[in-house]
Amino acid sequence: MPLVSFPFRSIVVASTNDPRVDLQRAGFFAACWGSRFVTVEDAGHMNEQSGIGDWAAGRGLLLELLGAATA
Repeated sequence: MPLVSFPFRSIVVASTNDPRVDLQRAGFFAACWGSRFVTVEDAGHMNEQSGIGDWAAGRGLLLELLGAATA
């Protein structure tokens, strides 16, 4: 895993109960990458298989990044 700051804005989203990456490790990655760190309560491992579906908060985070890219 690269642990260098990204040359672009980024957001790391982590669930408080992800069985694959705990919050401390996700926060460490976010800090290394220079990413904003967002936590989500009890969402498990957030991927297509988790059934999260059309996630409004996630869409908002994407729009935040898109807005930063066009500013």
